[in-house]
Amino acid sequence: MLGLSQEQVCAQAGCGRKLLNDFENDIRVPSLEKILDIRRALEQSGAQFFLTEVGIAVGVRAGSASAKSARARGFSSAQ
Repeated sequence: MLGLSQEQVCAQAGCGRKLLNDFENDIRVPSLEKILDIRRALEQSGAQFFLTEVGIAVGVRAGSASAKSARARGFSSAQ
């Protein structure tokens, strides 16, 4: 929904694309430091993380969704 590529997230987080891809696909877990770097990069782009009863949920701050995202286009046309 943010319209970011893996390359953009990696550049902001200071990590390699393979690390991010492996993390997304449950192949490996980065160090806590890298996880926090990835989180900060996503938050700077508009992601919000919430602790719920069943785990962590991720949302997008209002106005941060990318028009490139099919979900964002559907969401904005529904309002």
